[in-house]
Amino acid sequence: MDPASENRSAQAQAQAKGPKADRKFVAILASPVLHLQLLIVLAIWLGGGGVAYGFRNLAIQLTALAVLALNAPLVMRFLREGPRPLQLLAGLTLLLPLMQLVPLPPQVWQGLPGRELLGESYAIAGIAGERWVPVSVNPMRTLVAFCASLVPATVIAVGSLLRIEQKLLLVWALIAATFAALCLGVAQVGSANSFGLLFEERTVSDVLYATFANRNSTALLFVITLCLMAGFSMPRQQAVMFALVPVSILLFIGTILTQSRTGMVLLVLPVGILALRGVGALLGRRPGPRGRVGQPAIWLSAAAVTLVVVAVGASATMGGRAADSFARFNDTQTDRPEMWEDGLYAAGQYWPLGSGTGSFDDVFQLHESLEYVSPRRAGRAHNDYVELSIESGLIGIALAAAWLAWCGFAALRPAPDSTRWLRLGAGAGVAAIALQSLLDYPLRSQTLLCVAGVLVILLVRTREYAR
Repeated sequence: MDPASENRSAQAQAQAKGPKADRKFVAILASPVLHLQLLIVLAIWLGGGGVAYGFRNLAIQLTALAVLALNAPLVMRFLREGPRPLQLLAGLTLLLPLMQLVPLPPQVWQGLPGRELLGESYAIAGIAGERWVPVSVNPMRTLVAFCASLVPATVIAVGSLLRIEQKLLLVWALIAATFAALCLGVAQVGSANSFGLLFEERTVSDVLYATFANRNSTALLFVITLCLMAGFSMPRQQAVMFALVPVSILLFIGTILTQSRTGMVLLVLPVGILALRGVGALLGRRPGPRGRVGQPAIWLSAAAVTLVVVAVGASATMGGRAADSFARFNDTQTDRPEMWEDGLYAAGQYWPLGSGTGSFDDVFQLHESLEYVSPRRAGRAHNDYVELSIESGLIGIALAAAWLAWCGFAALRPAPDSTRWLRLGAGAGVAAIALQSLLDYPLRSQTLLCVAGVLVILLVRTREYAR
């Protein structure tokens, strides 16, 4: 072949490859997996400050709306083929705050429990008593709560029917973003929290906050990530599993450095999953060729757990940072029982409809007992179930119970070998959220709402792998 012919052939091949490469690049940009990965990373790095940081939350919510718009066919497919119980739960969760925003005639809202003071306030302010008023006593807060719920709803609608391989890519994004947050937290602690804090809140110099304003939420994110990592099954990629061991160790230690008592207690969940997998493998009851835990991985995990226990024990014995963390268990002075007592009384004043999602801070102060009043303002009930009772009444409690029931059933029902442990890890993550909600308010964080959405889609059995 002459040089001119060779040149023309090379140009033809380049032109043939060009459009193919362009199409591949466009396909990657249009991938729902990439869109959800970006949403997860953005939520972890911007959404840990609560309602006080509205613009950051707004950025996450606008991103979620963009993901919905870009993946409309997937959303429609979810509405057609998705699990009916999940559709119902997600729909009711979105509908509840919207229903609380519907204006009611005076004959209706004035007869609702707890609205006497609202009517008196209108009268004192000279506002006409015939105006229509919604169920929520603070409609703007309720609207903010609805906008926050759009993020997990987007993750569920777009991600539920993805293939298991695609969902694993979302978990990888979650692990990467969480590990990056841990690295930021290490830098924070190394500078006595004088550097790298993302939120202007009251901090303690030796506490690891990472991308949150609340150390309990930081610890919970680490625990959830550890639960998912404990549920991984990676055939033909044992080296990757070995690489995750040091990351797991660092997340375990990072949880202790948050000095979150609930977080440290919840570490029993990922450790329990690893123990179950190890015992099952050693006894010969492996979950199958695709989900097998090899003997080297078992011994490496056992050695890692032993190393962590020895290191943490040595630190606690010698008065290191672990000792400071464990010392918090000796501090039993807390005003949470008093807040719960006043919170339950307030819930009774607005039962059964509640005062409106997001309105806790507006109504709790009205019903706080004088003997429990302190210089600090109780902005939260430090028990999400009590707070839910106040804001959403019977419907809110029923919805929470239904979500927990669905997640428990989905995590424990018979599953394909390839997803059994991952589902158990996702179920353990939901259990961690539910348990911490007894003493804190994890789902008031935009970050953890998004992470909860990821846990839910991992529990969905889609046709692609439900064989």
